[in-house]
Amino acid sequence: MLITLLCGIAGLAPRAWAAPPPPLANYVIDHWSTRDGLPQNSIRDIAQTPDGRLWFATWEGLASYDGMEFTVYDRGSRVPLLDNGIGTIVTDPAGDLWFSDSRGNIGRRDANGAWNLWPHPASAPSIIVQSLQIDPTGRLWLLYEGNGLGSMTADGTFHYVRPSPKSSLLNVYRRMAFDSSGALWVGTYDGVMVQDTHGQVHTAPAGWHLPHGLGWPYRGPDGTFWIVAGSRIFRVDATGATLRYDLHDTGRITALVQDRHGALWAGTEDHGLLRLSAAGIERLPDTMAPASGRILSLMEDSEGSLWIGSNGGLYRLREALFSTLTRQDGLPDNFARSVLEDHDGRLWVGTDTGLSREGPDGTMAMVPLTAEHDHQPAVLSLAEDRDGDLWIGTYSDGLYERLPDNSYRHFGAAEGLPAGNIRAISIGESGAVWVGTQHGVFRVGDGPPRPLDGAGAPHGLITALRAQADDLWIGTLDGVRHLHDASIQTLRFTAPQGAHTIFGFTPLGRDMWFVTDRGLYRDRDGTLVHVAREQGLPIDSIFAMLPDRQDHVWLTSNRGIMRLARSDIETVADGRSQHLAPLHFDEADGLLSSQASGSASPSAILRQDGTIWIATAIGVAHADPAQVHVFVMRPPPPSVALGLLDLDGNPLPPPTNGAAIHIPAGHGLTVRYAALSYLLPDRIIYRTWLEGMDPSWTEQGNTRSLRLVGLPPGDYTLRVSAAHPGGAWSTHDMAVPIVVDPMWWQRRGVWIGAIAAFSVLLVGIYLGIAYSYRRQARVLSRIIAERTGELTQTAERLQAADQEKSLLLERLRQQADVATRQAREDPLTGLPNRRAFNEHLAAALEGVVAGRPDFCLALIDADHFKRINDEHSHATGDEVLQGIADVLRASTRTPDIVARIGGEEFALLMPETTLEEGEAACKRLRAAFHAKKDWGGTLALRVTFSAGVARSHRGEPSTALLLLQRADTALYRAKNTGRDRICVEA
Repeated sequence: MLITLLCGIAGLAPRAWAAPPPPLANYVIDHWSTRDGLPQNSIRDIAQTPDGRLWFATWEGLASYDGMEFTVYDRGSRVPLLDNGIGTIVTDPAGDLWFSDSRGNIGRRDANGAWNLWPHPASAPSIIVQSLQIDPTGRLWLLYEGNGLGSMTADGTFHYVRPSPKSSLLNVYRRMAFDSSGALWVGTYDGVMVQDTHGQVHTAPAGWHLPHGLGWPYRGPDGTFWIVAGSRIFRVDATGATLRYDLHDTGRITALVQDRHGALWAGTEDHGLLRLSAAGIERLPDTMAPASGRILSLMEDSEGSLWIGSNGGLYRLREALFSTLTRQDGLPDNFARSVLEDHDGRLWVGTDTGLSREGPDGTMAMVPLTAEHDHQPAVLSLAEDRDGDLWIGTYSDGLYERLPDNSYRHFGAAEGLPAGNIRAISIGESGAVWVGTQHGVFRVGDGPPRPLDGAGAPHGLITALRAQADDLWIGTLDGVRHLHDASIQTLRFTAPQGAHTIFGFTPLGRDMWFVTDRGLYRDRDGTLVHVAREQGLPIDSIFAMLPDRQDHVWLTSNRGIMRLARSDIETVADGRSQHLAPLHFDEADGLLSSQASGSASPSAILRQDGTIWIATAIGVAHADPAQVHVFVMRPPPPSVALGLLDLDGNPLPPPTNGAAIHIPAGHGLTVRYAALSYLLPDRIIYRTWLEGMDPSWTEQGNTRSLRLVGLPPGDYTLRVSAAHPGGAWSTHDMAVPIVVDPMWWQRRGVWIGAIAAFSVLLVGIYLGIAYSYRRQARVLSRIIAERTGELTQTAERLQAADQEKSLLLERLRQQADVATRQAREDPLTGLPNRRAFNEHLAAALEGVVAGRPDFCLALIDADHFKRINDEHSHATGDEVLQGIADVLRASTRTPDIVARIGGEEFALLMPETTLEEGEAACKRLRAAFHAKKDWGGTLALRVTFSAGVARSHRGEPSTALLLLQRADTALYRAKNTGRDRICVEA
């Protein structure tokens, strides 16, 4: 028996793990509970199906998670489960999800979405199945609470034999695992048991010296076999069981998982979560540890996140870009103000309650500035001079100089330095120490502090200083002062959106950048350029600008940290580009607080090792810019899953086995979808393509639903793909076939029958008329013969008058037709003109007042049309206008009104249309413009348009003029932001 077991275990050779586990400080934790949609807070088991969807077993049903919301399956679901209390879940190689419940029943959700349920037979216990395992033959093994083992074959046949009264299988624990030989290891409260391939049950070999009591198995993803005995973890190999970890101080181990780095994570009864690796036994910091309570389940998902099921809800640990030093790491206070690296490479941090320094072992410790240990000054600014002296500016305790021998000099009111804040210190190339106080700039040295005086010298609060070469840049609450060649220049930004407060200065090459409460300013040889919200910065107040070694700059603010390519910001400042696209980082990226320190210096630094360190409201955040691509340029989401469907607000059952969704014509279908990626799912972007309607993909941003309305009868396929921001699109699109069934009167058979009946009717009418005609003809022929002579003379007289009258009437009719068309129709394009469109618009507004649905108005203006006339002739311009009219007529719905209301300006009135649907209709028009290649008969001519979209508002006073003004405002915004785009009303 021992030889058999060891042979089975020997096949479980662990693979070599390339990457060491990251520091625990690199993780962030997320938490979900019943407040977030879980049916119950006790998460008994966790599994992930091959499509990427996560599943959770709870006492109140089976829950699935798509990254944004939970879906619960229970006895009240469309396919009702046999019981709400889910015991355990497991996936099989086919991608099916198996689950058990508290009454011994078994269920399976197939990969195609179908549900199968097997009630427990009378011969099997009606009790919770604590664990499920699938052997190599496909047989499902069931671990019954207090009742031993059972099994179920693929055809649904249960097999169960109750263990003998003294068997340890009557005292089972909730875990079991197969080894490579097919032997089934079972956890019990009397030690681990094993059922060999012949069905015989044995205890673990005595030579392994496993402790008596609770024992259970775990097989890692690399094949390593582990046995947990109480608070000890043994690794099993061909030589037997070897004690690897003794957690006697942590109590009983309740869950175990091996991550992709090869580290073990152990959940405990009441001591949280531990990581076990070559680095030893590590505990999560208190800020990251799950709430107290029993950890019931652990699982690593396909993206490397660790999911933790506990009695207090669901937790997720994931690696993040930013880590943070806090009070737990030795800082005097969490509110960090300033950060500095000295010439020895050691870190100094100024906080609201004192100063701390990094020791030789990398730990932080407080450095007292005064003998009053219960009161240490708030440190706002730090600087190191060329002699290694550390200068320390405080909130209200003056200035300190820390000498290399660890002694101090203090400068306060008695020494001539004004009382108040010292938010900035800068060391000049000559060694001059410049200090920014609440009452101007002072130079400090061997003698008493000397104020900076003279014309233009500031005498209020100094917010920033930068000594550069022989110059001194001074930031104030009222612009910049520049000391150059003993003269002081004042720079104020008087524009309506100009800066007031200057938070810092950053030299980049030959330029000096100002960091202000209205974005950034670049000074190049005295020429100032403003880069702010109008150029794409999402925030007004920027506290620090920090270049890294990867040719990027980092910006700090009250609302997170941003990264920009240095070339991008230079291009915008040079006027060669109009818009920035910064990467924005916040708490989701590992920051404990998005609020960075402002009006302190330095509040962000680049250390000698290339990492960036930023003072925040909760500690000092730090990151390695070289690793940004790992967290930003993520691989595409694994797949996009179909979510809930509804038809005109009524839920639809999801299709199975790839079946099409059938909807009747004239109804609206809402399709919800989600990319099954759990790394910042709220940032995932989507694109859709309705094959059979749309010419190509349409980007939807972060929108996770699509409303399809007004589709003509036919077959369509909705495709959806997803991407992380800046990353590639998913390779496997979600494809959902959709069939719009025609109305009864639109069906082909009805039309054929109607045409046949109408044909028969026409034949009958024709025959009746022919018979009547022949009978009347005989009577009339006699009368005609008598009066022919008389009528001939009369006819000759009348013929001349009739010809004259006919000519006159024809001329009048032609003139009336021309006048009617000229009054309501554009002669060039054949579209309704401005007058006709105004009548339609007034009627639509009256309909909204009367209670009919709102409508959308789009004003469409051809881009650069004058250039077409100038470069290609007015005849070509006329052909282009006719082509635009043709595209508009072909690409709009029957009830839509298209009109030419000005030279190159067109209007589109869309009844019963929301703003989003109106925008989507304009996007389809835009795609049709792009697809047309023969504008004006010239292949090289490209015609685009800009459009503004507005919507009527029921219940609000609205006139045609106001609606046209709102659409026109949106149109001008589209023109001013680059043309060839659609803007909706704000």
